[in-house]
Amino acid sequence: MTALSRPGVRIAAFVAGLATVFGIAFGVGTAVGPWSDEPTDGHTTQMHDGSH
Repeated sequence: MTALSRPGVRIAAFVAGLATVFGIAFGVGTAVGPWSDEPTDGHTTQMHDGSH
C-alpha cells in the first residue's frame, strides 16, 4: 500500500496544496496592493466602436 492510497494522506496533501495556493495568492495581493476604486472627477474618455 502506497502513501497516496490512504485517504488521510490524500486529504492532508490536498489541504497543504490548497493552503500553498491561497498563501501565494495572498502574497501576490499584498505585493500588488489594493486597486484604486475612487471615482474620478468630471467626465472620462470612453471608446465606442458603434456596434451594439
